Amino acid sequence: MNEAVNVIRSGCTLILFVALAAMTSCGADKQMNDYIQTVQSGIKTLPWPKQMEALFGDGDHFITHYGFSPGPKEWTTEVFFGGRYTLALKVDVEIDYKAQTIKTNVSSPKFYLFEVGSLLRGAKGVEGADISKQWILDEEKWKKLVQAKGDWSAIGIPVKTNSPVPEFDEYVKGLRAPRVRIPH
Repeated sequence: MNEAVNVIRSGCTLILFVALAAMTSCGADKQMNDYIQTVQSGIKTLPWPKQMEALFGDGDHFITHYGFSPGPKEWTTEVFFGGRYTLALKVDVEIDYKAQTIKTNVSSPKFYLFEVGSLLRGAKGVEGADISKQWILDEEKWKKLVQAKGDWSAIGIPVKTNSPVPEFDEYVKGLRAPRVRIPH
């Protein structure tokens, strides 16, 4: 299961990188600006990205398959905290491409909490992570967590607050390297 989680997470980052590289390599500065404005709209419109950042710090925000086909797109917000945790929000959204805005969410949000057990090192340094535990939260559990001001024990999740994984920051830096950081 751990390998599957790593492949899935690496695959999402790769898809985002390839999509953004395609937009910029085609000289589509306007499309990149439209993407940035749309993501900024989502940060303002959707309640969960703001809540995640308020509780756990600076996040990465992106839309999978932006502009490639009609229909809802997947919004992701990802934060890293505690020296060993990744929290990801995934929700399908409806986009108004003409106005560069997120109109609404069209699915219920899901929250994925991953605990890094150890880091995988290779010739280039930290190259991945062994995910030791994962939890999936629905919107009801998320609301309880927000009411508890980020106290995971309120929803029965034992978060290790004093046990960072060595070089976790290097791992996060590697994940964030190909991403477009969205100012807000």
